[in-house]
Amino acid sequence: MQDNLRQGKTNETDLVELLDHLTETIREAKGIPFSDNCIVDREDVLYWVNQIRENLPAEIHQARWLLEQNRQIVASARQKAESILRETEQRSAIMVNEHEITMQARQMAQMTIDQANQTAWQMRMASVEYARQRLTEVENQLTEILVKVQKNKKDLK
Repeated sequence: MQDNLRQGKTNETDLVELLDHLTETIREAKGIPFSDNCIVDREDVLYWVNQIRENLPAEIHQARWLLEQNRQIVASARQKAESILRETEQRSAIMVNEHEITMQARQMAQMTIDQANQTAWQMRMASVEYARQRLTEVENQLTEILVKVQKNKKDLK
């Protein structure tokens, strides 16, 4: 079975099965006398951990992607705002005598900065909330799995 999974047939393997395989690998590990410790095959355990990582729910990957997109959008918005602000400052230096035009340019730059900051903040909050929801779902799933593993472990005693 392990050889089939190593050949790339993990597409349909769900997270619970992978955790079961990891649990079984640990259960089958050689025990150290007079302790609860054991010696596990590092390659096997790392293999199962990598399989679990590769099969994590898409929501986690999406949340990471959203956070990265959010960072890029915030950086881009700040860069654009700084660019607009520099441009406005250059224009205002040229138009020192034209007070009204200078005031309008500053207002427009400030409005753009405010809008960019507001948009970035809203996207960040939405991304954080989305990530929090997805991570809570994963946490609940993992808690259920842990409870099952602990029950099975207790049943073995």
